[in-house]
Amino acid sequence: MGGGVSYHERTAYQRGALGGGFLDWRARPQVFKTYRGLFEVPLPWGFTGSSKPFFQVLFEQLPDETRGLDLETLSRVFRLSYGITAQSGTGSDAFYFRSVPSAGALYPCELYAAVQGVQDLDDGLYHYDPGQNRLVRLRAGSFLASKTSPTAAFFVTTLFFRSAWKYRDRAYRYCLLDAGHLVENVQLVLRSEGLKACVCDRFNDAGLNAFLGVDAEREACVAVLVWESSEKDTAETVSVSREFSLRDDAPQWDPVQPEACRLSPWDAVPRTIVEAHRETALGTVSRGAGDWGTRKEAKAPDREKEVMKIPRPMALPQGLSFAECVRRRRSHRNFVSARVSVDVWQTLWHSLRLHGALCPSIQVLMACGEAEGLPAGVYAWHADEEAAQVMTKEDVRRASARACLDQEWLKHALFHVFFCVSWKNVLEACGPRGYRSALLDAGRLGQRVYLASTALGLGCCGIGAYYDEELRSLFHLGSSRDVVYLTASGRVKKLRS
Repeated sequence: MGGGVSYHERTAYQRGALGGGFLDWRARPQVFKTYRGLFEVPLPWGFTGSSKPFFQVLFEQLPDETRGLDLETLSRVFRLSYGITAQSGTGSDAFYFRSVPSAGALYPCELYAAVQGVQDLDDGLYHYDPGQNRLVRLRAGSFLASKTSPTAAFFVTTLFFRSAWKYRDRAYRYCLLDAGHLVENVQLVLRSEGLKACVCDRFNDAGLNAFLGVDAEREACVAVLVWESSEKDTAETVSVSREFSLRDDAPQWDPVQPEACRLSPWDAVPRTIVEAHRETALGTVSRGAGDWGTRKEAKAPDREKEVMKIPRPMALPQGLSFAECVRRRRSHRNFVSARVSVDVWQTLWHSLRLHGALCPSIQVLMACGEAEGLPAGVYAWHADEEAAQVMTKEDVRRASARACLDQEWLKHALFHVFFCVSWKNVLEACGPRGYRSALLDAGRLGQRVYLASTALGLGCCGIGAYYDEELRSLFHLGSSRDVVYLTASGRVKKLRS
């Protein structure tokens, strides 16, 4: 298989073959991307947002009536989507917690927005600086193809070296997964404000990177979220093509301080990553493939195997407000072996359904310990069918922990949630670009596990480092399917607030 799948195979971890290495602290990347001398819009520092219960935001049907977008609302969207939620230490030793998780806490992503007709904010392209909680205007004017007003497009980019500094060639996987975390967070924050948005993964790479003004060898756009004030349901109508483009009369763009993409004097991006990103630039949804955003996220359960119907709980947990849930989200590894109630695990499972999936079905496998009303085993979760197919009644969490680089703490997590991909289906439907789409969707689902776990009083941790073949063998995936990401969820000794 070509494209990103070949990259995925080349960067697989094998037991006994990881090799050594060290971190070059002289090349440590800057935490924040900084522009100098450009027009700035300071934003309020308060971490405010929707007071609705988290699961109401997650599951409720958004109203059809339209609403406007102003700077106050936009500031909440940026702050909740990618803002700093806490700080540990000071000066050069400071660590900044964000509203999304990141492999190694390296945060390779950047967030931009082009806005038109937004009250109290001039039309233009802006970069969000979470360190200063401000918008920096990169271009003034109206650039979006939409004829409705107001409208906004959010651009998620990744700075490859931020992850490659630690993870080298395998870092492109983590860049895409981290981008998926951010994409889903933006979409959910917009939902919490009563705003519908669609996720687009089809665009002209060179043209959009030029519009953003970045050095495309170091930073590149991987996803766009589009919101517009319209009587039509944007999330349904735009997601059919999942394509994004600027105005037809877009000019030739001048770079905007491309040196801002330099995070270190020694920031060479591995050629493996640069080539993988180029190889995945091509591809469109094949004719007849349909809109994966409105198709079933997983094929129907195999009725020859035991299938459990799992309806959504009648009364959803109230728990934390949406904004407080986002603020409190953390990665935890201090799991304890403990059961949870039926309502808790059923609500967690039902949280794993995307609004507009980007690629053919990602199979969700649950490797579980015993919970109330749920025997230990491995289950294939089918959100649309509200059903779980019993794959095995064996508790494989210990074997799973061994395959995840022998991380012993993992065996105590009640749920190991695996996101598996059939590369054959992805490439046939989407072409080489489907690799990006698959990992973005896996990251989006991972963000949902994080937030739903937080809202339920559970801990969560994402794991992107594992022995690829061992996990493939553990779940009998064959040669054309892979685990691309997993998250652990369960009771922990203490939740950090």
